[in-house]
Amino acid sequence: MTFPSDGVYNIRNVGRNLMLDLTSDSTAEGNQIQGYAKNGTVAQQWVIKKQNEPGSVNKTVSIQSNNNGNNGNGCFATAKQDSDEPVVYTRQAFIVDLVARADNTFTISYTLGNKNLVLSLPSGSRSAVKLENHVKGTSHQHWEFTRVSNLQPIG
Repeated sequence: MTFPSDGVYNIRNVGRNLMLDLTSDSTAEGNQIQGYAKNGTVAQQWVIKKQNEPGSVNKTVSIQSNNNGNNGNGCFATAKQDSDEPVVYTRQAFIVDLVARADNTFTISYTLGNKNLVLSLPSGSRSAVKLENHVKGTSHQHWEFTRVSNLQPIG
């Protein structure tokens, strides 16, 4: 299984065929992260950076918005770790585990808190990304990473 390396990616929900998208391309604190049809905008580009999380058997990364092309200027988070909790934009740093599946997709869970909660796109149309309890074989909890570009040097 090839894990995403540091770079800029589109992240597609396999079950809904929608992209992880920053609503209205807004970096306002608390802006909703949504599933949206592929449109090629920066709102659908996410910076992946490897993190070293001791003891994790999975690939631990940060996922940040590529808005303004500055190699990540915010992450996604939830107000609390609970099922059906909406995922929003924040400037705080959070790291997540990518859990590999045999079909080259991943589930995404936070490294701290309830490991059974994963990112999901429960609705089939433009809708909120939420945390849900992991259910094996549920394709709307599976995500595919497609590399867009390398990270740009800062400075």
